[in-house]
Amino acid sequence: MALPSVRSLARERGVSTFTAAEVYNVLTAAGLVEARRGSGYFVAGRRAAPLPPQPAGASADALWERRLEARAQPILVDAGGGWLPAAWQFGDGLRAGLRSLARLPLPDDGYGSPLGLEGLRAHFATQLQGRGLALGPEQLVLTQGASQALDLVVRALLEPGDRVAVEDPGYPPTLELLRARGVRLVAIPRLASGPDPAALEAAVRRRPLRAFFTNTTLQNPTGTTTELPVARRILELADRHGFLVVEDDIFAELAPTPAMTLATLDQCRRVVYVSSVSKTISPTLRVGYVAAPPEAAPRLARLKALSALASSELSERLVLEVLTQPHYRRHLEALRRRLAATQQRVQQTLLARGVELAFRPAAGMFLWGRLRSRETVGKLWRSAVAAGVLLAPGELFRPDGKATPYWRFNVAHCDGGALTRFLDGVAERDARPG
Repeated sequence: MALPSVRSLARERGVSTFTAAEVYNVLTAAGLVEARRGSGYFVAGRRAAPLPPQPAGASADALWERRLEARAQPILVDAGGGWLPAAWQFGDGLRAGLRSLARLPLPDDGYGSPLGLEGLRAHFATQLQGRGLALGPEQLVLTQGASQALDLVVRALLEPGDRVAVEDPGYPPTLELLRARGVRLVAIPRLASGPDPAALEAAVRRRPLRAFFTNTTLQNPTGTTTELPVARRILELADRHGFLVVEDDIFAELAPTPAMTLATLDQCRRVVYVSSVSKTISPTLRVGYVAAPPEAAPRLARLKALSALASSELSERLVLEVLTQPHYRRHLEALRRRLAATQQRVQQTLLARGVELAFRPAAGMFLWGRLRSRETVGKLWRSAVAAGVLLAPGELFRPDGKATPYWRFNVAHCDGGALTRFLDGVAERDARPG
């Protein structure tokens, strides 16, 4: 359908021809209007693009798929989500960092180094040195979040058929990456003190392990932190039996007091250490890093260069600006206090509604809780979605994918009415006879 000319539109609306032309420019850029040379402007034909077919057996993020299933319903609370609400993130710091960055010249060295921005690597190295890990920037590779770091580690250091120990329950994207690589998963139960060292020892005595993946501090999804004796035992087993330890420590800075890392105890001889700023600044930045033994870091950087050339230097500059602001430490302290207070409040709310908590962490984002109900996991999940509540079923966190009555709760999203109303409804239905 033809649209009025620029002059006609300006006369009809009582605006300047410049304003009318800008309106058409904006609509054309948005794909709503089509400009035809010599003919004028026309309403653009719009057809919904078909969804690409999903290959059979393709690996994907199971939590993301669950969100796609629920997209037709208005979600009031993402009770099982893996990130902090926007209001809890360091928005003021990001805005200040963007203003500061805008005054600097743009990068002029092409794609940048596959290792990542040197200044940010030096900052992270200094931060780790302050925690007792003596390494230099040359052992760090910056990545697009911890997810890319884990992907690089899996593809660079593991081969199909390797036996790899993982925590049960553990982090779903890590489990998906390992399955996609074709390795054989060996489940190690997660206890209040960390991964079960007796189970790890039994597993490696049965058959050799290539690696063990563990989330040390405020583990996702249980909220537990690995205690020092357990950490020492894991490293003893790694030394004796010759397997790598991949330490995902993304939640370290949310802990009220710093926990001893496996990487610090080992000085990155057998430990590959992964972290990011997703929980402390914002997940939208997609900036993380991997610290590796000296011989492994170049392999990770080469693989990163093959798949992505480099990470975003602009994002890395922004992160460095934010991390060096004087009020960043105050933000972290406030965030830790807020999470600790919310943990206690949400624990009491869930316990009062019959949720059985496997652990009682004092800090961090997550709780691992059992819903007592006669309803199946699938029915509970669908009834929660109908009530505007998105839950994270425990089966997504299991290496074998088997159903479990446990669910992951993110306390930062559970401190409100929608979840409590849903849980009250579950209790009422369960109390009805038959």
